[in-house]
Amino acid sequence: MAEVLRSFDEPIRHASGTYHARVVGRYAEDRMWEGWLEFVPIEGGAREVVVSAAESRQPERVHLEYWAQGLTPVYVEGSLERALHPISVRMRPAELPASDAPAARVVTVAPNGPRPILDPFEVGARSLDILGQELRALGRGRVLQIIAAYDLNPNNHDLSRMNDEQLVRLAVGSVGLRFMRPTSR
Repeated sequence: MAEVLRSFDEPIRHASGTYHARVVGRYAEDRMWEGWLEFVPIEGGAREVVVSAAESRQPERVHLEYWAQGLTPVYVEGSLERALHPISVRMRPAELPASDAPAARVVTVAPNGPRPILDPFEVGARSLDILGQELRALGRGRVLQIIAAYDLNPNNHDLSRMNDEQLVRLAVGSVGLRFMRPTSR
């Protein structure tokens, strides 16, 4: 239940009228003490009590009382202004994602694009170990280009989730499988 913690003797003058100010506090549901100000109209245009938003939150009642006793007339005038003209903030509504995961990265080689720097079947015919070494010496982009140009990803693995070593193993393994069961390239 709220209670008056302090009452100001001097009236607060504002363009909207003259007010008697008092500090009110209560023990809140979250086990904190909160304080605000009430402005009772004495004369002028306002007919209802003006109540501010919470101006202070303290862990103990004695702290809230200390805060109330330290308020100055200038602070009280500012609180009245805030209560009469609260700041309005526009907030965007919370957005929900349309997906649960990113799309798989697609790697394609344009038909008229540059030819890959090496033919993995030519090198692999000599040695799969040498093919692996040469692929490791190339950058990721060139290895991806070779995989796409020579169709070395028949199971359509998500290449974007593979590290460089996994890409080399995929390429070498695909070339090796084709040598084991001969088919047209």
